[in-house]
Amino acid sequence: MKKIQLYRIAILTVLPAMLFTSCRFEDDDFFTESAALRIEHTGDQLKSLLTEAPNGWVFQYFCGTDGYQYEGFNMFADFYSNGKVTLASNHRMLRGGNAGKYTEASSVYDILNEDGLVLAFNTWNDVLTPLVDPVLPSAAPNNLVKDGQGMLGDQNLVVMSFNDDEVILRGERHGAECRLVKCDTTFQGYINETDKMKNYIASTAITTYYVTNGTDTLYISGLRNGRFRYSERLVNNVRNDSIACCFTPKGFRIEKQDSIGQNTFQEFSLAADSSCLVSENGDVKIIARWDEYVATHTALWKFDASFFTSEQQSLYDQISAELQKANKNYSLAHIGIGKSTGAESVYGLVFTFYTSSKKTDKNTNTFGVALNLSCPAFGMYDVAYNADCITDKNLNSLKTKATQLETLARSFAATLNGLYNVTPNNFFAPTGGLFTSTDGSKSFVLK
Repeated sequence: MKKIQLYRIAILTVLPAMLFTSCRFEDDDFFTESAALRIEHTGDQLKSLLTEAPNGWVFQYFCGTDGYQYEGFNMFADFYSNGKVTLASNHRMLRGGNAGKYTEASSVYDILNEDGLVLAFNTWNDVLTPLVDPVLPSAAPNNLVKDGQGMLGDQNLVVMSFNDDEVILRGERHGAECRLVKCDTTFQGYINETDKMKNYIASTAITTYYVTNGTDTLYISGLRNGRFRYSERLVNNVRNDSIACCFTPKGFRIEKQDSIGQNTFQEFSLAADSSCLVSENGDVKIIARWDEYVATHTALWKFDASFFTSEQQSLYDQISAELQKANKNYSLAHIGIGKSTGAESVYGLVFTFYTSSKKTDKNTNTFGVALNLSCPAFGMYDVAYNADCITDKNLNSLKTKATQLETLARSFAATLNGLYNVTPNNFFAPTGGLFTSTDGSKSFVLK
């Protein structure tokens, strides 16, 4: 199959044999016709393609080149042979109280011949027009437009190329590159799958990522907003590109091709093992900075007791018994890494204990021993306990009766000292994982 390339050239008649190739007709069919007639016939092919898609089209829409404060917008389109089109979306710029709600709106479209093909949406459409509306700021709700330029959206889109599965478009006034790609499910189904992917790869827990080609490494931040910062470092950067993207059920796609080193990229999909996002040619990877998150998270991650060494299990039992000296109803519930609760809390090793004979999560409290935790290299976790590590107020209170409690807690902390390789249980939003010492002598699991 050949890809139809279209260019807006004023001297079409000078290059009649070079402008168009066809997916549905032999090239020789048009060679005896004028350039204008060939454009018309290619327009007919495009219209047939648009109207024959059984599930309609995903419309990846970007505002103009000065509109990078906006993300890419996912819309949907059903084209009909009578010139009608139904557009749909749940984007945040929908008006009339529909922002974020799935909305459909019908209007008309046309395929114009203007030294090349133009897909034109010439009448108001509640889904598309808020991105195009050029009215003055005082006349538009919610400050959607500025200086009479609106969001620099376009309703007339130059057709750059098309094939059986996609149409590449460019805004006639503001130059934004947009794309129609055949939808393989219902519109709501596409939204659901896209939201699921977005929430996985761009959770609220991790907001920064490595971008690497195996030699060079850059960074992106703010992906969840649909517009991210691309820079050579995260602080005091020189390069600071702002790039808009549309999320997809497989990952995301940016408006225009970009690069790292000699490698280009435009679309990323989740790798088969869910460990990273991979570019379309496989040369570039985006890796969530989960290693930094593992070293700095404050949520409590529990140890899997089945990985305890005999020494750790013995200490666990002794700590539980020692707690009962403070109160006969106290007993150890679990040990974890995170932030202890209460006044003068510490970040490090956290011991959660039951405060009642009714052993429920509601009847618990914590005490903690500080650890020095860091990420000295990607995927590595350094646990350092020493005599200077502080304890929290709860432990200081408990040890007035449970006199050996601090010694036992510090002894448990000392068993963790070491440098570990980490395999997270989720590469984009970890809640624990497998920690194996670099010399292979010990391991533990947080969950």
